[in-house]
Amino acid sequence: MYTELSKTERKKAIKVIEKHLKKYNSYKIAIINMKEQLDRIQSRNATKTNTLTLSQKVEEQERLVSYLEELELLVESMDRSLEDLSDLEVEFIQYRYFKKWSIEKSALNLGYSSKAIFSIRNQIMDKLIISLSPIIQLEVSLERE
Repeated sequence: MYTELSKTERKKAIKVIEKHLKKYNSYKIAIINMKEQLDRIQSRNATKTNTLTLSQKVEEQERLVSYLEELELLVESMDRSLEDLSDLEVEFIQYRYFKKWSIEKSALNLGYSSKAIFSIRNQIMDKLIISLSPIIQLEVSLERE
C-alpha cells in the first residue's frame, strides 16, 4: 500500500513522519514525566489526603495511562524504524530532526552536499513510510474526520 503512493499522499506521509521525528525527544521526556505523575497519583490514592473524589482520581489516572501507552507505542515504533537505518541515515535524523539543524548545517557536518543530503533524506523517508505506515495511516484517517 505505502510503496505506491501518489505524490500528494507521499508528501502527507513525509509531513507526518517529520512532525513526529521533530517531537521525538519531547515524547521521551513526556513519557518520563507521565510515569512520575502516575506514581504521584498512586501514592496520593494510598494516602487519601487529596480532595478529589475516587472517581476523579481513577479518571485522571486512566487518562494518563491511555496517553502514556500511546506515546510509548509511538516511540517504540520510531525506535524500531530507526534501527533499520544505516549509521549515516540515523546521524542525519539526529542532526536534522532531533537537533533541528538546517539541511545545510546537517550536510556540512556529515560531509555531503545539500543536494546529496536531499537524496539521503528521500531514501530515509521511503524506508520510514513503510515502517511507520500504521502511524501515518492513523493520522491521515484522523485528519479526514
